[in-house]
Amino acid sequence: MSFNHQEFPKYMRTAGKITVVTALTGLLVFVLAFIFDVGTKELSKVSAAGNATTTLTVLNTPPEFTLSPYEVIGSATTTPTNSGDTISWSAIGSDSNGAPYFLLVCSTNATPTANQAPDAGSLGTVPPNCYSSPTTTQWGVSTGTVSGALATVSTTTTESAPFNEVNNWYAWVCDDDPVLPRCNAVPEQGLYSTSSSPFHVNKRPVLTDFYNNGPVDPGDTLTFYSTSSDPDTNYDNGITLIVCGSNSYSTTTNTCTADFLASSSIPFTDDAYATVTIPAIMIDQSYSAFGFLVDEFGHEAAANPISDPFDVNNVAPVVSGGDIKLNAGVDMTLTQPGTETTGFTLDFKVKDANSCLNSASSSEIVDFDVVVFRGAVGTSTCDGTAGSYDPNDCYPNGLATTTWNLTCSATTTCLSPYQDEIDYACTFPLWFLADPTDSLPGQVPAFLDADMWSAGVAGIDDDGLTGFMATTSSPVEVISFKSIDILANEISYGAIEPGNDTGTLSATSTLLNIGNVGLDQQAQGESMCGTFSVGNECPVSATSTIPESEQKFSSTSLSYASGLAVTLSSTTANEVELNVKKTVSTSTPKQGITYWGIAVPASITLSGSYTGMNTFTAVTAEEADWY
Repeated sequence: MSFNHQEFPKYMRTAGKITVVTALTGLLVFVLAFIFDVGTKELSKVSAAGNATTTLTVLNTPPEFTLSPYEVIGSATTTPTNSGDTISWSAIGSDSNGAPYFLLVCSTNATPTANQAPDAGSLGTVPPNCYSSPTTTQWGVSTGTVSGALATVSTTTTESAPFNEVNNWYAWVCDDDPVLPRCNAVPEQGLYSTSSSPFHVNKRPVLTDFYNNGPVDPGDTLTFYSTSSDPDTNYDNGITLIVCGSNSYSTTTNTCTADFLASSSIPFTDDAYATVTIPAIMIDQSYSAFGFLVDEFGHEAAANPISDPFDVNNVAPVVSGGDIKLNAGVDMTLTQPGTETTGFTLDFKVKDANSCLNSASSSEIVDFDVVVFRGAVGTSTCDGTAGSYDPNDCYPNGLATTTWNLTCSATTTCLSPYQDEIDYACTFPLWFLADPTDSLPGQVPAFLDADMWSAGVAGIDDDGLTGFMATTSSPVEVISFKSIDILANEISYGAIEPGNDTGTLSATSTLLNIGNVGLDQQAQGESMCGTFSVGNECPVSATSTIPESEQKFSSTSLSYASGLAVTLSSTTANEVELNVKKTVSTSTPKQGITYWGIAVPASITLSGSYTGMNTFTAVTAEEADWY
């Protein structure tokens, strides 16, 4: 039956409740009647019959639980309520008078106090309160609730008293009757095992410091540390450190909403840490890092986040020997006597783990050191500086281009911070005297046979850091190059009478070595006559032609008649051991002198000027005669 305070007088009569005023009025009527009766009949006679009015006060009865109280969201050891969150209780109470009721939740089972409404029209406005004691806490009381309807009471937990890790609760249902407000006699502590007393409060983990072991190189392991703990005794089952690259943590999902860096791999009881492998390609600069601490129930530390940036080191560029191609793997052949042969090539790739872009989006790889050298010389001697230059065996790019014109250009473009390499293509010349390393039998000294030409490259970054100089894994040969020049274009025998010779080999020719090997010399020649020209050889004539066999040559000034000199032939190139050393200076070719003599046959009768032509051929000298 619902309660209607507008029908209160009728309700009071039908309920049989007698107020104090009504009782006193009845008594007064009885006394007056008695006096009147005694006065009129002088108490001489007692009535044979009479009436007595009955009176009774029916007390207010307390509401009772029709649905036992329970935690709306169960708060248990395995599912505690995080501090700062709300815990709620619900129950259904019914009042026999249909009056409103209150759901009251206290920390002890001490009998609470039900409070009176000022009048019947104010029912459901004055809530009860828990027993007043230092040991009793009122967790909460609902608003006035219609009898038979669900009542709910809530409170927000805190880190401090009166909330402990484990908290008992007792629930009553009470009314605020204006005459006799009451609560049910025996409190209840819950309906279900997962939502009954006590409730549990999980306090926040504590984060006091956050730091890392940087700086680190790209590809290395970075560790984020924390000074952290869990103040709980019952729930100290694991704290986790989560690290984000920005302040982008979600308290709903307990994850980084963006820029995730690292997370503890296992729960810690204190001082949680997390590791991350830095990307293999990463710009050298400082990066943001924010540490967030959370416990196993998703409760975050009040200090979240603490920021501590980490640094990525600048590392030197790297060149791999397999990425250096000298002359496309083809042996290098010199073709220009006494000067430089151009057009040789060098291709290489420079990588930088800090990316090919720097933090300003400009080039991280800005330069390189290049050397082209004979392998045995090595990069410790041919080290890229101008002082290590030797046209025989070492060509460093530290030279002015007027000395060695190495020209390189990038063939790829850096487009992304995740790109770590740039390709380069170069051309360069070699001087005519660059050491040969080919192994043609009888052509090259043994101490160079096993050698080859190589190239070394080291990258340089925008901070001036130079990487290790790598050498090509595919060296090539420099081919032997025999080349000569004759200093004067005339061998002058002077004036000789027929039947005589020069006496000694006194005329000379000077050979200039303008190739890259030590030289001997072969020579052959034509007869001499007054009518000789190239393509117009001398006629066979005993009186006007001096046969070529009358000329003799040697590396020393011998007596013409000694028989030790070499006889000149027009059909066979005969060798003289000049032993011209290998030229080692681009401006001063090594020289060899050939001594010549001639006899004029007695049969020659035609006087005048005789000419002819001798031809010289370079021959690679024996290895012992090069230096």
